[in-house]
Amino acid sequence: MRKSPQIVRSHCAAERIAAAREWLAAVEPATEALVIAPTREAADDLVRGVAAARGAVAGIHRLTFNRLIGLLASEAMVEAGLAPASDLAAQAIAARAVFHLAPSGKLKHFAPVTHRPGFAEALARTIAELRQGGVSASALAEVGAAGGEVAALLARFEEELAGARLVDRAGMLALAIGAVAKNPRFVGIPTLFLDVPVDSTRERDLVAALAHNAPQFLATVPAGDERGAQHLARALATPVRDVSDGGVHDSTSLAALQRYLFGGDPTQRPLDETVTVTSAPSEMHECVEIARKISAEAAAGTRFDRIAVLLRDPVRYVPYLQEALARAGIPAHFSREARRPRPGGRALLALLACKAENLSARRYAEYLSLAQVPLESSPTDDDRTKAAPDDELTAMRLAPEFETAALTTSGDDLEAAERPVRAPWRWERIIVDAAVIGSAERWKRRLEGLESELRRRREASTDDEGRAGSLDRRLGDLQDLKRVALRHIALLAAMPSSATWGEWLDHLRAIIAEAIRDRAPVLATLAELEAMAPVGPVALDEVRMVLAERFSRLEDRPAPRRYGAVMVAPPHRARGMSFDVVIVPGLAERVFPQKLIEDPILPDAVRADLGAALRRNEDRISAERLALRIAAGAAERRVMFSYPRIDIDQGRPRVPSFYALEILRAAEGRLPGFDELARRAACEQAIRLGWPAPSTPADAIDEAEFDLAVLDKLVDADPDTTRGTARYLLDANEYLGRALRARARRWLKRWTPADGLVDPDPQTRAALAPHQLSARPYSPTSLQHFAACPYRFLLQAIHRLEPREEPEAIELIDPLTRGGLFHDVQFEILTALRAASMLPLTSETLPRAERMLDQRLDSVAARWREELAPAIDRVWLDGIEEIRADLREWLRRSADDPGRWTPERFELAFGLTVGGQDRDPDSSADPIQLDNLKVRGSIDLVERAPGHALRVTDHKTGKVRAEKSFVIGGGKILQPVIYALAAEHMLGEPVATGRLYYCTAAGGYEDRITTIDEEARASLREFAAILSDALESGFLPAAPAKGECKWCDYRRVCGPYEERRTSLKRETRLKELRKLRAMR
Repeated sequence: MRKSPQIVRSHCAAERIAAAREWLAAVEPATEALVIAPTREAADDLVRGVAAARGAVAGIHRLTFNRLIGLLASEAMVEAGLAPASDLAAQAIAARAVFHLAPSGKLKHFAPVTHRPGFAEALARTIAELRQGGVSASALAEVGAAGGEVAALLARFEEELAGARLVDRAGMLALAIGAVAKNPRFVGIPTLFLDVPVDSTRERDLVAALAHNAPQFLATVPAGDERGAQHLARALATPVRDVSDGGVHDSTSLAALQRYLFGGDPTQRPLDETVTVTSAPSEMHECVEIARKISAEAAAGTRFDRIAVLLRDPVRYVPYLQEALARAGIPAHFSREARRPRPGGRALLALLACKAENLSARRYAEYLSLAQVPLESSPTDDDRTKAAPDDELTAMRLAPEFETAALTTSGDDLEAAERPVRAPWRWERIIVDAAVIGSAERWKRRLEGLESELRRRREASTDDEGRAGSLDRRLGDLQDLKRVALRHIALLAAMPSSATWGEWLDHLRAIIAEAIRDRAPVLATLAELEAMAPVGPVALDEVRMVLAERFSRLEDRPAPRRYGAVMVAPPHRARGMSFDVVIVPGLAERVFPQKLIEDPILPDAVRADLGAALRRNEDRISAERLALRIAAGAAERRVMFSYPRIDIDQGRPRVPSFYALEILRAAEGRLPGFDELARRAACEQAIRLGWPAPSTPADAIDEAEFDLAVLDKLVDADPDTTRGTARYLLDANEYLGRALRARARRWLKRWTPADGLVDPDPQTRAALAPHQLSARPYSPTSLQHFAACPYRFLLQAIHRLEPREEPEAIELIDPLTRGGLFHDVQFEILTALRAASMLPLTSETLPRAERMLDQRLDSVAARWREELAPAIDRVWLDGIEEIRADLREWLRRSADDPGRWTPERFELAFGLTVGGQDRDPDSSADPIQLDNLKVRGSIDLVERAPGHALRVTDHKTGKVRAEKSFVIGGGKILQPVIYALAAEHMLGEPVATGRLYYCTAAGGYEDRITTIDEEARASLREFAAILSDALESGFLPAAPAKGECKWCDYRRVCGPYEERRTSLKRETRLKELRKLRAMR
């Protein structure tokens, strides 16, 4: 016997669920029944509650509304040869309609925005609302210019839909309504609609058809869902029945809140513990306090799965909440729309943008920053490149309980966080240094150019061991980048400018298999477009428009079961569910409620003229309020609200939402002001931004908070009463103990191992043995660091540690490249002048020499340009002209040299690999032994005076650093003396002087000359003896000379206080170092 359908409404979810359980309990045990819920979790909770009360149940089917629509429509779709169009496919069809109509001039109103990201998604959303609301294109065409253009888009959308043999949700609703009359499965049995939102006329018509055929029908609706209640009342032709008690039993603040929120006149009463409103400094601190509250509730006996955190703005809160819950060890179930977006989708979008922007290096660097480069062993089998669409409307999906194995064995995404990142920051720096701009050929050429430049730098840096090691690492990184990036670029370059969706999907899967590590959710989303395969041709811009919004916030499917974990979800996913404790953060303006925005496609004025049941601003206001009502109504025992006081991103105070005031009005019967709200909401646990810890250690959510809370108590306490209280920290963390002890020792007056290399143990002495002066050669550049700071010498020359170079665009020829090019031209022009017997230069031979210089410079610059592939021609040419001017002035001054020095040998190298770069024929691969000092390097120029005296010159292209009267410059300027003595050893002749020649405009063409006399030789011996003693004794502390820390590359290693700290040390052990620094 058919019973009249019922509609039950209540403010409290527990009351609606109780009514539903009572209705289900009344169904005959041997009778099938159907439970339709907004989420599978809500249906599961309801049926399991009934089963727990009965002992067992059978025959109760659990479905979501979308799942039911798909099942009912599936037979008709098969008969008609139709395929379901997912939301993503609908966006693709909407984009197709836009791309078809835009060139015809039919979209004048929308022309400025049709190409913008999000337009296709907004259009698809509006068209879905129109079609589900039963609005035709002809009706739209009668409501103004905007309505006419939307009508044209709607008509084209429907034409494309039909041509592709696809059916969207509105079409599936129509097919489902028609199928109900045939009495298929799930029709004609007792049916329960548990808090299902009914929002359109077609949904209402389907509910009416189901109820007409069902012997019993119950629908529950939350109070405040007036739109849904009206649709249900019309569909079932029955009034809505309220099951609440009219406020008679509002014994708690929670009950009063649920009843009087946004309506009614509550009785004034004090606020009890069932409702709390608190604030925290920021969203991050809010989430930490949420974790603290959950821990306290769990300690009091509340199960985790009886606690819910409902987020109105998941994008803002989910990252902080994930971190806070993980710190507290709290298991959490993040539902759909409350999960952190996966990087795989954004990585694919970055690669498509790279293709669209002519293989842009900037876009490829964006891809690298997402850490999606697969490992070499990453699987690319066919089973990894296919996936089923993830859409409830698709009837072929398994029920969640049968999908567990598939979810747990697809594991690419589960292990992604644990794998080593394949795209280090160094790759991004290499791309910047290579100045790649676009096109596959230029990618290859520029990377090869950078490789040539790095190899040249490597050869030029043989006297700087730290830099040489760094360049070796960069060359290795470059090889890895070339192997990976050029493969990706080739795949992107092979993509067509226009193709069918099926061809695009093949290309996309190919690049995903090669370039996306987190590929499972990406492939599952692309599978939704399979039905679009025959549609086309589609341009790349259209593909990007379709994928942009969805892939930028791509989520993977949540775990199939939520039990044993705190539920984190948007408020609307709590419909049909209740919890002991509900926590609602984010009660700040523009967060909850969110800013109301009219539909950009179909404004409210046009919607009003249509007269259809389409959403307008008043409905959007009601929806925001309904979200808060659902959140408050889901609580059975306690609800907690919070808001952030400061917007950390913007650096300004946040204004609490007026919803917070409304909560207090409903709960305690009076409306407070914002000042009172701020005082009452201040959370004692999170007052200070700078000390993120509770006032009581027992309230800490993790060890770090506990430690900070303990230390907070000790700061102002009497040391005599707290001695040893924090001693446990030294035992708990050996690194902390070591760091604290090292910091304390560094400020002692005596020297300790915390000051650098001081008093080494036997193992360290053994490690120093290969670095003694007699054991290995050093370059003058490396040796000069010792006088500046012994510890710098240790880091640079022995540890070969080089500071990280920050990636920055190449706008000028960098100093190292400029110096290398300058030296190459000098070598070639001097060689050519010697071959032409034009040395030394005179004023008569200068014009010819200048012409030869121009030829050599052009030749060298062309060679370097081909190797380096400079990014901006104008910048390169300007830099070459600056070098030309400097070289011309250098030649002119050589011709006017009153000393008539004749250049004799150029690039005379010793202790360096001979070959690979132009060297003097008499160069030697063996280092030079100068007493107890073994050295290596390359002498730029050896000159001979008319009286046969020799002079060695080291050309400098920077600013003048040396004083006019020097020998070894306190140990900081060693090239003149070392190169002069090395030349004597190689040539078998005495050298009179050593010279530093600053031969550019930057150096003013000045020179600094030192005489190679007994003082110079004795000074170098003294230097070698002091350094040798330091190496043998293992005493290389951080003892910088005055001002040396200011520009030191290792400042971040030592800290900013080294000069001040070492000034407190005893002078005895620095006596020899200070003696060296005093030498001229």
